[in-house]
Amino acid sequence: MRIRALLPVFVLAALVAGAPLPALAHDAAGRLERRLLDDPGLANDPRLRRLVELNAELQDLRRRYAALERETGTASLAYVEAARAADAAERSVAAARTALEDRVRTAYQLGPGGLVEALLGAQDFTDLASISEYTSRTVALDARSLQEVIVAQVVLEAERASAAAALAELQPRIRHLRNLLLEMHRTVDEAAGLARQVVIDDRWLDRQRMAIAEAEGRQAGWDALGSGATGKGQSALLALLGPTGGQTCDTPQGLVETGKSFSGYATWYGWDFAGQSTANGAIFDPRLFTAANRWLPFGTFLRVHNGDRCAIVLVNDRGPYGNLERVIDLSMAAGQYLGVGVSWVTAEILVPEAGLPA
Repeated sequence: MRIRALLPVFVLAALVAGAPLPALAHDAAGRLERRLLDDPGLANDPRLRRLVELNAELQDLRRRYAALERETGTASLAYVEAARAADAAERSVAAARTALEDRVRTAYQLGPGGLVEALLGAQDFTDLASISEYTSRTVALDARSLQEVIVAQVVLEAERASAAAALAELQPRIRHLRNLLLEMHRTVDEAAGLARQVVIDDRWLDRQRMAIAEAEGRQAGWDALGSGATGKGQSALLALLGPTGGQTCDTPQGLVETGKSFSGYATWYGWDFAGQSTANGAIFDPRLFTAANRWLPFGTFLRVHNGDRCAIVLVNDRGPYGNLERVIDLSMAAGQYLGVGVSWVTAEILVPEAGLPA
């Protein structure tokens, strides 16, 4: 005889300990009580007690994983920001070196011979003064260009050190997440084996397995970050949200209205996914006004209305899935600004003007 209850371990724990039953469906509790009456020896079976322990361990592991994942998301965003600052500093060094090379090339081309020729060719004192001033400015600019290269190089080294420190702080968290996943796998496997031995339906473990599978899917993103990836940049598109960062009902400069809209339920996702790659390759930052949608092209913008509030968001991810009535998954910042939980919203489609990034 198989017990077909989704949460048998909680009830069995109470029965074994002699504690009051938790608030479960009466029919499920009744079936379990009858099962124990049919087989009184089951209540003292050490395998059953171990199942109770394993269930508690799984709940604890999932809580620890969720807390660590939020911390890892914060650390990952710090690393991405530091790495991109280092990239910007590297571009500044390249630009400063190019400017210095241009000045050196100009001075070389003029050269002593060229300077003498120019001086001899001067028609009057005005030409002579101009040539002299140009020469002095060239020398001054050479010195200034060299100074700019030196400063840019110092800034680059500092930004690289900051990025390396942020990555060093992130990597142990990612390893810890992976170890927790392995521990959850071992715990679920042991629990499933014991459930089969004592002839208890192990479908109560399905939710645990699903949660572990979802976490494993995110682990690939953590591993990529831990190896030094920083995701696709989207600063040009985010700049189109305007000075309010999306906290407006007005159409920001650089965006145009299409006259098209749709409605449905909106949800939001936050720090649990921070640092993960979105579907367009960017790194998800819950502090930005972005959104996931199943069908709109990446780079589309939406003016989302919830009651008397509205916000502009950039579509850079895919979802939500599992419920076709849910049409938008907002970032945490946008969702909280709009007061969205699971809310019916209307979204107007906006697109960048021609010639702007899409």
